[in-house]
Amino acid sequence: MAVDACETTPTVLLTERIAQLGLCSESKAERYLKESHKYLTSTGVDKNRSKVPHTNNPNVIYLNGRAITGGDHTPTQVPSNESDIEIQKGLPIRLSKRMSELSICSKREAARILTKTNEVATEGTSLHSLDNIIYLRGQPVTDGAAVKVSPTERYIEIRAGNDLPNEQVGDAPFKEFVPYGQRQWEEIMGDTIILNKPVGYVSGQEEHQHVPAVRLLTQENMHLDNFNAKTQQLFRTDHNIFNFVKWRFDSYDDMRASTIPKHIRDTLRREHNPKDKGKVNIKTLSGYAPAGRLDIDSTGLLVFTKAGIMARRLIEPKSKISKEYIVKVQPAFRLSAKEKELGIQSLPRPTDDLRKLTKRGNWLAGMHKPLKPLLSAEWLHDDHDETAETNESRTMRLVLVEGKKRQIRRMVRELLGWHVVELERISIGSVHIGTLPKGKWRPLTEDEVKAIFRDGPRNKERVMHNN
Repeated sequence: MAVDACETTPTVLLTERIAQLGLCSESKAERYLKESHKYLTSTGVDKNRSKVPHTNNPNVIYLNGRAITGGDHTPTQVPSNESDIEIQKGLPIRLSKRMSELSICSKREAARILTKTNEVATEGTSLHSLDNIIYLRGQPVTDGAAVKVSPTERYIEIRAGNDLPNEQVGDAPFKEFVPYGQRQWEEIMGDTIILNKPVGYVSGQEEHQHVPAVRLLTQENMHLDNFNAKTQQLFRTDHNIFNFVKWRFDSYDDMRASTIPKHIRDTLRREHNPKDKGKVNIKTLSGYAPAGRLDIDSTGLLVFTKAGIMARRLIEPKSKISKEYIVKVQPAFRLSAKEKELGIQSLPRPTDDLRKLTKRGNWLAGMHKPLKPLLSAEWLHDDHDETAETNESRTMRLVLVEGKKRQIRRMVRELLGWHVVELERISIGSVHIGTLPKGKWRPLTEDEVKAIFRDGPRNKERVMHNN
């Protein structure tokens, strides 16, 4: 229940209501408020913490999920029927930090939303103009980024400002946060997909007139052999899951002079509608962004998602999710122009010993920190066709947890003396490319989504004690 939403309800002192609920006596409640003011104000936490005994375990009062600091802004009156009051031991944390721990969004993003909401509320503008509003215990947070909550708070969510009718803003349903990997499958199915990217497409936005891989996310390229007939029908017909829109190629007039492979240019030319300049006829998925990248000359598994938490889980630096690659190599004979610019004098002789990649302390030219050791590096001995032997080609399998730009290509050249001629990513964690054809895409299965969150980094669950 919101304090400011009960103008017609009789009010009582906050300390009196605490006593009525049997949480503690009025005198204790007053003492807790004074302690909170001492511990939770900026000077108390940062400068005087060492001077005050038991500062790591004070009794803190929470009203509607917010920590009460006990200062001039503490509400002295609450509705006489107010029941959302708690007393917990231990210091509260900022709402933005708790949202980051719950993987709702990053601390920076939460602080940005909170600050913007506070600015709009201060100006007296309707909250419906905002793209996002953070709700705590069913109420929009308009007090800015300094709001503190219990370290175990779970009733937090982000909603769009235009999601609710005018009369419902500030009275959203009281909803507990459910971690993404534990949500009902019907709620998140189709949020994340994988594409078997062919050569000639860039992972992200159009660059140097190369076509982005999202261009391949058409309804015709959807491959659903991994799903039963009922689920296939749902994916193909439910527009709330997949939304296709016309794709725009802004540099179409310059396409003939571009470096886009000829077969792709020919496809775009056939699809181009002269009456609708700059667009093509085929629609592609809308709202999906790549989680990670593959070079234009690399192939294999590329993840697209519209769930920010999924993208962070896959690409954040602390992620422990492995990526597996099949790499075809030939001996490297001479330095490239880029390598000469980096000051590399020579490349090592091609070696059969891949153990170097699994050890610590490997550096690449121009990098400021060493590479993480690979989880696995081995030769595949099924490359015995006549062409491979003629070209002295060999194939290796590499498994790693980080993915710096062109890391594998540089690592294989600078550390092993081999030149990569083909590179294919075949898995990310428990998600495998399998039999997915080149240029086709499919949604992740429920088991694959759960596996990603099971395999990824976990935040330690905080334990707090009620008074």
